[in-house]
Formats: sequence, C-alpha cells, structure tokens
Amino acid sequence: MQITNENYLKKITSFEGTLSLLDDFIADKLRFYKGYRNQDLGDPSKNYVSGLSPAISRRIITEYEIVRQISKSFQYGSVDKFVDEICWRTYWKGWLEHRPAVWHDYLDDLTFLRVKYHKNEIFLRAVNGETGLECFDAWVNELKTHGYIHNHARMWFASIWVFFFDIPWQLGADFFYKNLLDADPASNTLSWRWVSGLQTRGKRYIATQNNIDRFTGNRFNFPKNFYVKEKEVIDNRVYEPKISIQYQNNSSNLKKGILIHEEDLSLSFVEKNIPIMMQSKTHNPYNQTSLPINLANRSIENSIDRCKKNFGSNNVSTFDWSNPQKLTKWISDHNLEMIEVTAPTVGKFENLVPNTLKNMNIEISYKYHDWDLSFWRFSDRGFFKLKKQIKKIVAPYWNGPLFTGV
Repeated sequence: MQITNENYLKKITSFEGTLSLLDDFIADKLRFYKGYRNQDLGDPSKNYVSGLSPAISRRIITEYEIVRQISKSFQYGSVDKFVDEICWRTYWKGWLEHRPAVWHDYLDDLTFLRVKYHKNEIFLRAVNGETGLECFDAWVNELKTHGYIHNHARMWFASIWVFFFDIPWQLGADFFYKNLLDADPASNTLSWRWVSGLQTRGKRYIATQNNIDRFTGNRFNFPKNFYVKEKEVIDNRVYEPKISIQYQNNSSNLKKGILIHEEDLSLSFVEKNIPIMMQSKTHNPYNQTSLPINLANRSIENSIDRCKKNFGSNNVSTFDWSNPQKLTKWISDHNLEMIEVTAPTVGKFENLVPNTLKNMNIEISYKYHDWDLSFWRFSDRGFFKLKKQIKKIVAPYWNGPLFTGV
C-alpha cells in the first residue's frame, strides 16, 4: 500500500478497488498487525496498516463488510486489535452523536483562534513545516503532500503541537481536517481532545524521543534535551450525553425516492425500481485542501457509476447541494411523497440535509446502519464500556467458526 501511488488513489475511491486493497492487506499484513501496527517507517508500503480509512470515512466500504471479509481468513482472537481499531471509529461517531455541542463549540473556538493566531510566528512555522524539529517538519510535509500521516505519528504530532509548541489543539485539529484524506469530524476532533487531556480528564498523551525513535527506526535527529513537558489544557466546559437518542429505521407505504450523500456511499439502502438522487460533487464548507477534495470527488463519481451499473442509468439523477432546485424538480417529476436518506452524523451534513429538505413538502425517513445502532447505544461513555460488548456486537457479522466468549 503506497499512499502516493495513483494506483492506490484509484482503488481507494471505488468499492471494488477498496475490496482489492483489503484482500491484499488480509493476505500480506493483517497477521502482523497486532505486533507492528505502531511502526511508522516513513514509507507507507512498509508499514502494517490497511490504508482503508479514506474509504471507511465515506463508507465506500462499511465496517461490517471489512469484518466479514477478514473473518473468512482469521479467527477473532488473532485479529482482535484490528477489529478494535475499526470499532474505535464507530465509537467516536457515536460519542459525538451523544454530545454534538463538542463539535459546535470547536467550530466557534476556531473562529476566535484563527484571528488570534493568524500572525503568530510559532503557529506559522508549524503549519509550514519550518519549526526546525525534524520529525515534526517531516510529518507536516507528508500531510500537505500526501494527505496522510500514520496514526501513531498523528498522536506524536498532536502532543508536540499542544505541549511543546503550546498551540491550541483546535488549530491543530483544523490543520489535520483540512489536509487529511480520511478527515472525519468525530475521529479527528475527539482524538485531538484525547491527546490534550480533555476527552479523558487528566489523561494526556505525551510524546517522547525514545518512543518516536523506537517506532520510526531512529530516522529522525533531535535537538539536545528535547522534552515534551506535560501541562494542563484548561477547558471547564462539561458535555453530558443526551439522555436518550431515538434511532430507528421506519417503513412506510408512501411513494419514495432515495437520496445519497457523500457520508454514505455504500448504497446499502438503495432498492431496485426506486428513483435515486445522488450528490454530484463534494460539499466543502470547511475549506479543505485539494487533496481530500479531489479524492472525495473521485469517490462520488465512482459511486455514481456503480449505482448506475447496478440499478440502471435512467434511475439515477445527480444534483449539487449549492443548487437544490434540481432536487425539488426530481421530487416533483416522480411525484414523491417521502425521501429516504442515511441519517447525517455530526458534521457538515447534520444541518444541511434537514434544512435543504424541510421546505420541500415531503416526508423524510432517516436510515441507520444496524452496525451503528448496535455500537452507539454503548458510546455514551468511555470506550471500555463499549469494548466489553464488541464480541457480542461483531458476532452476527463474523463468517466462520464462532469465537469463544460470545
């Protein structure tokens, strides 16, 4: 897996290509994942990670499809660490669904911090990769050039950003979100909060030279007495989970159409002989850079082609969120009474979808993946509440022998 390779970019933006990448990972690297997943040797092709996150974040492939595929070749106990990482992404989504104010406050914080720091010398050196700290500058270059940093390096990066350079975590999360191919509001924002000691109060992640050396093959030089000093990040805001969230998939006899947005390109809820409307290009309210935008547009284009191939070209229409009149006309032309759409999660679609549809005089039926519903009910607190349930939740998706303890 080579992130910069055009062959990789072509594959990761389509279902068939992503499945091919998954099969290669299963055959070549999954058995080594538990022991070597934290290594970042500079060349992604030499690391033991899947590289699937850009596809998972857009649901070109779903988490449960990945679980089913790996279960054909492995028993659970030998790949539980990889399954845990897949579940972490679902957990972060669920945690933020319970506390959407975390995302909204983060956006509000950015409005103030961007003004405050736009001429700050340390901040400008950091985002331009000109700090003089070799490892950090290399990661900045990797991020801006390829839209990728190894997960372990993201933790080191965030720790150095917050505790060594003393820059607010929100600006770091924003820098990542704008550049990462797999940018996701939940995983990105909450991971930065975790490093800063806000997600689990009092528990911070502190990068050390020894740890970086150990997992990067000693490929970076450090200044003498390099030391990341632990400190408290002050934020007294408390976010309690919603008392109850009612998620359910409803059925109806109303004449319906299916709306597909870029958060869910799985086509999981598409039915034959039902009119389909698909988003034609990415929606970019947070000024992401060309790397994730181009990847998103390729992903959408491939999903449209896949949908037309599977459900008929004449049954698939496209529109742009900035010009919803075409959506209105589609509803009218097909005499639709209801739209089914994957429920948007906290982020750029949580308000866009309902606000766009509310004045169109049509019923809205939000669809949820059973995988999400199974996990989100345990995502209101810390991950270890969920971890106790992972085997039971994963069991129905597991092909092959059932593992013990379910």
